[in-house]
Amino acid sequence: MALPTRLTAISGLGFRSRAYAVHVYQKIATLTIGAIFVSPMGQKLRRRVARFSAPAPRPDVRTALVAHLFYLDLLPELLACRAMLPNGATLHLTVPTDRVEEAQRLVQDVSAVVMHPCDNRGRDIAPFVALLNTGAFDGYDAVLKLHTKRSPHLLDGEIRRKLLFMRLAGERNATWRTLAAFAQPDTGIVGWKACYREAPPYWMSNEPRVRAIAARMDAPKDAVRLGFFEGSMFWFRPAALARLRQLQLTVEDFEPEERQLDGTLHHALERAFTIAARSDGFTVRGLDGRVLT
Repeated sequence: MALPTRLTAISGLGFRSRAYAVHVYQKIATLTIGAIFVSPMGQKLRRRVARFSAPAPRPDVRTALVAHLFYLDLLPELLACRAMLPNGATLHLTVPTDRVEEAQRLVQDVSAVVMHPCDNRGRDIAPFVALLNTGAFDGYDAVLKLHTKRSPHLLDGEIRRKLLFMRLAGERNATWRTLAAFAQPDTGIVGWKACYREAPPYWMSNEPRVRAIAARMDAPKDAVRLGFFEGSMFWFRPAALARLRQLQLTVEDFEPEERQLDGTLHHALERAFTIAARSDGFTVRGLDGRVLT
């Protein structure tokens, strides 16, 4: 089939079919181009290129990193991300209670680390919401949310985590340029556009629950739409999640861990962060600072 005919055939697919085709393409790209990007060779090449980049101005924002440390062996990756933030950025670690002792040993020589023991429930979302509710982030202008995502059920799980870490805080100049978006008071959430999902199939089985959460947040009708960062890793302004905080969800609201792949409260909240931000007039942006509609 000639190329124009192929393009015509693709454009003629239904919306769901096009979304699936894009999803497959992204999987292939992650396993090929993405694998090269995060490889030692790719990292070495990026460091060389970074030397020729004009230095970004130091962002005038108070920053922190919050990360759910489930896999303790991935702590060095989190520390590498923290090193790309402005000096003095605090690292808030949520750690399952049965792993706290070992985690404390691993960070005993690391400065500005705050350990938050938590139940192994609600994946990274429940511990994050618990910290949000306490006001732990109130003193910051921009906070980076990460977690030690492995997704062993996915062929590209390890690569996806490494790509997200590198895109969100893998190089100082790029990180500081991202933080520049928070100089605009309406910036609420900033993430990697390649992980931004707005096609209807990405509701999966969560749409009724997300809409129920939006109703509890008294979200305006125009704010309740699909558009979220898959993997729940992004930069955020604490004030942008005020409506979510007002719900005062507790760990008991989350389902016990049973290796669920969809349909839980934490899957619904993954899709509700942006709704909370948009409800109070905050924008959701890509790493280049452009608003994602």
